Amino acid sequence: KRSFLKGCTRSGRITGDKKQEVYYDERIVQRAIHLIRDPFNNIVSRFHLQQHRHTKKNDQDWLKNYPSTVEGLKNWCNFMDGRYKKEESDSRFLDKDLLDAFKGVPCHSEFFQYAQWHQHTVAITRDLKIPTLVMHYEEYEKDINATVKKAFDFLELEPEGYLSPFITGKNYDEYFNKNQRAKTMKMIKLAVDPETWELL
Repeated sequence: KRSFLKGCTRSGRITGDKKQEVYYDERIVQRAIHLIRDPFNNIVSRFHLQQHRHTKKNDQDWLKNYPSTVEGLKNWCNFMDGRYKKEESDSRFLDKDLLDAFKGVPCHSEFFQYAQWHQHTVAITRDLKIPTLVMHYEEYEKDINATVKKAFDFLELEPEGYLSPFITGKNYDEYFNKNQRAKTMKMIKLAVDPETWELL
């Protein structure tokens, strides 16, 4: 949990033409917004982010192996799950029930990371004893103006400038079938505590 908190406090500072990695004191944090996105859309978006990175590098081999298709995501999931297979089997933090729940869940390593990220966020905001507003990504699709107002009101800030339009319709239902979704949600439930599960 401490390493997660350290990652949250990491930032960059630009001085002249140099960028420096810095860490700020967590005690200066007064409020937090915990943003949650549908886990399946989240993982597909992470896959697309990797595609953008490899496109910038002109990595044609990677892009050929992992195209922006259902099959491409499947290949990427197999690669990611294989990458952490030994680490998972050797881990003293993963019990048998959770390891069994990984079976049949494509991208289980990514979904586990998703679950742990939210679990740590809940724990850290609780430990820091700071007011926390939980928001869901999908709220922006339903009513972006009301959602943005809710965030600014919580932060006690006044909005400035122009609000960029929110691009809706980023839904990836076709990437996971009904059975995969059911197994994934069962696995996520096992990976988090009841408080976090209620939010997800």
